[in-house]
Amino acid sequence: MEIWTLWHPDYWISGALKAFTAIISIYTAFALLVLIPHALTIPSPAQLEAVNRVLSTEIVQRKRIETELRLAEEVAKDSSQAKSEFLANMSHELRTPLNGILGYAQILQRTEPLSEKGSKGIGIIYQCGSHLLTLINDILDLSKIEARKLELNPIDFYLPAFLDSVSEICRIRAEQKVIGFHLQLDPDLPTGIRADEKRLRQVLINLLGNAIKFTSQGTVSFNIQVTNQAINHKGQTIYKLRFEVTDTGTGMTPEQLEKIFLPFEQVGSQKRQTEGTGLGLAISQKIISLMDSQIQVKSEFGKGSIFWFEVEVPESKDWAKVSRRFERGTIIGYQGQKRTILIVDDKWENRSVIVNLLEPVGFTVIEASHGQEGWEQVNAYKPDLIITDLVMPVLDGFEFIKSLRQSTQSEKIPVIASSASVFAIDEYKSIDMGANAFLPKPIEAETLLELLRQFLHLEWLYDNQKNSINKPNVDNSDTLVDVVLPAKEVLQQFLELAQDGDIQKILEIAEQLADSNHKFSTFTRQIIQLASNFQLKRLETFIQQQIN
Repeated sequence: MEIWTLWHPDYWISGALKAFTAIISIYTAFALLVLIPHALTIPSPAQLEAVNRVLSTEIVQRKRIETELRLAEEVAKDSSQAKSEFLANMSHELRTPLNGILGYAQILQRTEPLSEKGSKGIGIIYQCGSHLLTLINDILDLSKIEARKLELNPIDFYLPAFLDSVSEICRIRAEQKVIGFHLQLDPDLPTGIRADEKRLRQVLINLLGNAIKFTSQGTVSFNIQVTNQAINHKGQTIYKLRFEVTDTGTGMTPEQLEKIFLPFEQVGSQKRQTEGTGLGLAISQKIISLMDSQIQVKSEFGKGSIFWFEVEVPESKDWAKVSRRFERGTIIGYQGQKRTILIVDDKWENRSVIVNLLEPVGFTVIEASHGQEGWEQVNAYKPDLIITDLVMPVLDGFEFIKSLRQSTQSEKIPVIASSASVFAIDEYKSIDMGANAFLPKPIEAETLLELLRQFLHLEWLYDNQKNSINKPNVDNSDTLVDVVLPAKEVLQQFLELAQDGDIQKILEIAEQLADSNHKFSTFTRQIIQLASNFQLKRLETFIQQQIN
């Protein structure tokens, strides 16, 4: 055979086929080595039937578990819905009579000449009603926390007035227990900030209230410091504020410290445990966590406690546009033509509260007991503003608001929805229907008047403006003419306190001076205004002028 014949197609094709056959044979041999042991263990029909029975049982059990889980989920949803409905109904039923109690307490405080005993009695009624309202709100807040529905609503506000109002409430409580109360303010505090004023106030009053409650002798100190200051990417100044409450009270053991932030947990003596619900600190901790911080505590049994937290807040330059003016006295009227307000509410006591708050200030108030009657009053009187309840017979508040917005006759009338329900869904729904604002019950006189000022563009008249023509304008001048000044020693004391920055002491002495003799009222009013607004340089200049 010649060599070239090896490359003939018949030869190399035949060789390739033989090689391929050999490879397949080798692979088959190895496959048999692997598969034969498995083939020898193939289960019998009886074994397969047993396995099928087990699988069938597992499938049945799985379906049963899935059904039970679905039923449990439905029960949980029903339970949650029932709880929400119960809380909503209880909130409405409890807050409605409280609206009458707190409303008339405010009316009597504002309009009626009372004896010292009567004034004290009205004050006690208002304090007790407010305490009951706080307990109700604690339960509602806890339910919102459990449902993860507690949210922050930041606004721009005036920080000095905010701190002053919080301190004043707690200072009065401390005086009632004959213990000291000290307010220490960092001179670098911003004037205006943006934060949830309501929730921040709630936390601070809770911490200060606890400190006062558990302190029988000694002092409670409230210290606010700026711990950091930075500029964010928007060009805003961000302040890190440290709020610290220190007391010389009973203190706590390590075991008590572990439980103080748990719901319904109370520490201290059995007598003090009966006060409140044990929810305050749990709710406060949740609120501060929403502000990306945490309440810290140090305590030593028998010596006292320190609670503090730090929050970052942006500085606000627009606080004056959205915040109320600093209190200048009791509102007695407003400038301009007489305004008409329509009150729509099926409860006569609720209407009566608003009528008696607004008529003394100069408003014409008309009433209706449901939405249909409200429409009749709208057609008859053309009111400047409407305040309506939401849950009413015949035509409820939601449909009433909706119909107002669908009519060209009333589409531009400002509408304030008011309800004893504090659940956000009612507020959102009323706003969605066309209400301009939501006013929760019990109604706070200051909140109501501020809404009226905002929507009717009012300029209030205050009781200390009645004789302004014959008196110097203390709001716009640092020099007082024809007024009675206290002794030079008192003026010198004011000057030293102003130089030390002790605003709390200045306010205390000024109030004592005003109470001691009304002839000093013009002088003390200027002192209080400058001190409350933290205008220490102007205060020093003003006092020095009076000394000279």
